[in-house]
Amino acid sequence: RKHMAAVEPEMPVVLGGTVSFRGADLPLVAGDVKRAKLVDGALMLPDDPTMTGKRVAAFMKLQARDALADASDRYAAALGRPYGKISLRDTRSRWGSCSSAGDLMYSWRLVMAPPEVLDYVAAHEVAHLQHMDHSPRFWAAVERLFPEHKACRAWLRTHGGALHRVRFD
Repeated sequence: RKHMAAVEPEMPVVLGGTVSFRGADLPLVAGDVKRAKLVDGALMLPDDPTMTGKRVAAFMKLQARDALADASDRYAAALGRPYGKISLRDTRSRWGSCSSAGDLMYSWRLVMAPPEVLDYVAAHEVAHLQHMDHSPRFWAAVERLFPEHKACRAWLRTHGGALHRVRFD
């Protein structure tokens, strides 16, 4: 009972509500648009409540793809190691991964976090291109790429669960 009482409720995405985007609340407003569009600090959506969650998720995935590709490019260039491909998923157990082939996978929900948190995860995964473990040498590479990594790891531990409670269906 104590554990169940501590479980935070899910947060549905609805017109008139907000969704976390780049670490801030983004208002969701209905407007005369064909697809989701940022307008004056709000996400304007077609006035169809049955499709709101899917449209917001599609918008978030596009934004995440662009931000994660940009961050991965920057850190891979700084490390001097190319990566393979980038894929996005809606994972619950990890924010990112790097395969032995050098392919990077990220949770698209990172775009909901502050930009520096997304950057940290990209730096972390790119560092795996050099060290496929979590050894001291790996963490030294992360430190070189992203010196503020400890604060961002702490943010994910403290606030990451809230990103998973948002329901887009």
